[in-house]
Amino acid sequence: MIKKNIKVIGSGPTGSLLALALALKKCNVTLIDPLSDAELLEKDKGYAVTQSTRKIFEELGLWHNIQKSSFGFDTLSIIDDVLSQSVLVRNSDLKKFNKDQKDIGWVVEHKNLMKLLLNKINNNKLIKKLNFDSCDNKHFDFIIAADGRESSTRKKWQVKYFKSFYNQRCISFKAILNGSPHKRAYEIFRSEGPLALLPLSDNIYQVIWFSSESDTKSKLEITQTKLLEKLSAELPDNINPEKIIGNISSFSLAKAFAFPNLENFKNILVGDSAHSFHPVGGQGLNSCIRDVYELSLLINNYERLSIIDRKFFSLKYFLNRAIDIISLILFTDFLISFFSNRIIILYPFRYFIFFIMKKIPFIRINIFSVMTDSIKRYDFTR
Repeated sequence: MIKKNIKVIGSGPTGSLLALALALKKCNVTLIDPLSDAELLEKDKGYAVTQSTRKIFEELGLWHNIQKSSFGFDTLSIIDDVLSQSVLVRNSDLKKFNKDQKDIGWVVEHKNLMKLLLNKINNNKLIKKLNFDSCDNKHFDFIIAADGRESSTRKKWQVKYFKSFYNQRCISFKAILNGSPHKRAYEIFRSEGPLALLPLSDNIYQVIWFSSESDTKSKLEITQTKLLEKLSAELPDNINPEKIIGNISSFSLAKAFAFPNLENFKNILVGDSAHSFHPVGGQGLNSCIRDVYELSLLINNYERLSIIDRKFFSLKYFLNRAIDIISLILFTDFLISFFSNRIIILYPFRYFIFFIMKKIPFIRINIFSVMTDSIKRYDFTR
C-alpha cells in the first residue's frame, strides 16, 4: 500500500485526533496550527463522551488513558422544567452491545484531552507539527481542514455553506454544585432554552446554560454571586450552587452544513468546519470524532475504492457522513423547537413523551440510543 501524504489544518481535538488516526494507518501527516501547545490547552470547557465515541477511542488505542482523565456518570436526569416532568436514564437503559459498561457516558475536560493528544502527536514520527503553512499543496494526497466553525480554510476554498443562527446564546463555566446524587448528569428543558450539568468530579460540574441573547448578555454583566443566585432558581431543589470556578465563556448557536468541495476533491472539511448544530444532548465533539473515524477508514481503504469513488473522494466521504449529520441537525433542532417554547398546545404531547419514556423501557432505551450511539454501526471486531 502506498503511503499517503496528508495535510491537516487545525490541531484542536478534531484535527489532533485525525492526525493520530491517520498516523495509525501509516500515513505521513503534516499538522498545521498557529497556536502553541500551551495555547491549545487554554479552553476551559468539558466534552460529553458517548458510547460510540468510547468505541472509536478504543479502536484508536486511546480510551484507557482518556478514561483515566474522564469522569463517568451512570444516570442522566432529563427534566421538563415547565411541566415538572422528569425521567431518569440508567446504565440498564443502554443497548445490548453496551451492556458491559457501568457508565452511560463520560465527561472529559478540554485540557486533559488535549494534553493526551498533543503528547501522542509530539512523540509520533509520522506527524510533523508546524505553526505556519509554507507547504506546497501539490505534495499532498489530501488536504483536510479541521479549523473550527469559523473556518478560514472553508472561506478560502469558497465552499457552499448553509448556516442559520438560533435566537439563543450559551454561557458555560465550571461550578461547585452540592446535593446532586453521585455520578449524575442533567439535561433540563426550560422555555428559555436547555440547561445541562455535566459532572467533572463528585461536586464540580460543567454548566452549559442556554437563553435568549438579551438574557445571556445580562448574565454576563452581573456579579458571580448574582449569577449563582439566578442559577439556583433554575436547578432542581436538591442542588445548591456554591462557587464558580475559572472563567465564564459565551458563544452563539447555529445549525450549519457544508457541501463537499466540487472544484477539488482532495480538499475535505471535517468537524465543526463542516457542520454545526445546537449543543443540546452533547453531540458536538462526538459527531466530529465520527467524522475522524469515517475519514481515516476511507483513506486507509483508498486503493480498494472504485475509480469513481477515488476521483470524487470528498463526495464519497460527504455521502457516508451526511445521514448522521443531517439526523443530528434535525434531532437537536426538534428538541429545541419542541421543548424550548411556551406553546401550550404542545404540552399534552410533552407529557405523553415523558409518560412513555418512564413506563416503557423499550422506548426509553431507543430514544437514549439516538443520543449515545452512532446511526451508522461500525465493525470494531475486525
